[in-house]
Amino acid sequence: METYRTEDEQLAAVKRWWKENGKSLVIGVLLAIAAVFGWQSWQANKQASGEAASEIYFSLIEAVALSNESQTSTVMHLAEQLKNDYGSLTYAQYGALLAAKQAVLEGNFEEAESQLSWAVDNADKAGSLHKVALLRLARVVAAQGGEDNQQRALALIEGVDAGAHQASYDEVKGDIYLSLGREADARSAYQAAAAASETGARPLLNLKLDDVAAEEG
Repeated sequence: METYRTEDEQLAAVKRWWKENGKSLVIGVLLAIAAVFGWQSWQANKQASGEAASEIYFSLIEAVALSNESQTSTVMHLAEQLKNDYGSLTYAQYGALLAAKQAVLEGNFEEAESQLSWAVDNADKAGSLHKVALLRLARVVAAQGGEDNQQRALALIEGVDAGAHQASYDEVKGDIYLSLGREADARSAYQAAAAASETGARPLLNLKLDDVAAEEG
């Protein structure tokens, strides 16, 4: 380590060091301060966005709960507001599911399909919400009738690793197969759904299995 014999030499060394390193030190300190305040600002904005989105979402729930035609425009407006302003938040994706439910109640399957397609496209592909939205989308597409729609619905859910939702996926596949006149495939899908069901208590599925078994007999 270098030593200095006088205070003047020490002062001169400090000045040299500051001249060589002072600017970068100041910049580093400023960047650190900016990072701290930037993080705090981002956190505050995130919290504020979440709170605002939650208020809209719960207003949407209230409108859906009223479940009458006069509330449909309110439901759709709130769902669009969530998608436009808070599209990256889960509130918006759940809002789209609720808007789709309202559209189905009104018999507007095209609107329901649009809402569910948005939810599928924007939800985390590895998450449960994506699988739920995809399954509901398949149901809505199939409900529109016609072989083309049945095939389109089947393509949406075939080959999907549905995880905890596997029983529901298999049951919907069975419904679609049955609509297409593929009774053997429907039977296999219903049996798979029964095997995948964790609760075992699916009365409607049991009725479907009995129906396809009777047709076989």
